[in-house]
Amino acid sequence: MNKEGKNPMKKLLAITLCMALLLGCTALAGGKQTLGTLNGMFAIECTVPDGYQTENIASDGNGMLVVSIRSADAAKPYMVLSVAFDEMMADVERLNDLDENAIAAIESSFTSEDNVEITYTETAFGTKLMVVKEVADSVEYVDFFTVYKGYSIEFVLLTDSAAGLTDHEIEMAVKFLSDMEFVPAE
Repeated sequence: MNKEGKNPMKKLLAITLCMALLLGCTALAGGKQTLGTLNGMFAIECTVPDGYQTENIASDGNGMLVVSIRSADAAKPYMVLSVAFDEMMADVERLNDLDENAIAAIESSFTSEDNVEITYTETAFGTKLMVVKEVADSVEYVDFFTVYKGYSIEFVLLTDSAAGLTDHEIEMAVKFLSDMEFVPAE
């Protein structure tokens, strides 16, 4: 003990515990995580929404990755991300670069089986997203489709809730896609 009757070890321990707690909270607060790699050329990194966990469904390392993103709260939507190299899109940088005929062909692949409404939005960085919504009493799924660097990217948001998906949940999906990165392999 020092002259004031204080134990410097207790102070050091308290500071150490505070720092550990701060670092732990920072780690839990988010940050990007790697979902998988594509053709050894890119790692796919993303920020998983709070309360969600990823589960790798399929990754062949040759240009295909499928990941499910779930919450422990069954009331929250379930998400599936699939990224696959598409030879027909090999020279396409982004969905924005396709002509009307190519866009119409992609749209028809969605409208041929389901009754859907197709609209468009963009990521925070201007990448065009096709938004395919189920047309029913409530929206039980929204399928986002885009192209980036020759890869077809599909992100499906699903719910079992009778109320359907909310605008907030749809915005969360657009944010997820905005934050997703193709990081060149070193």
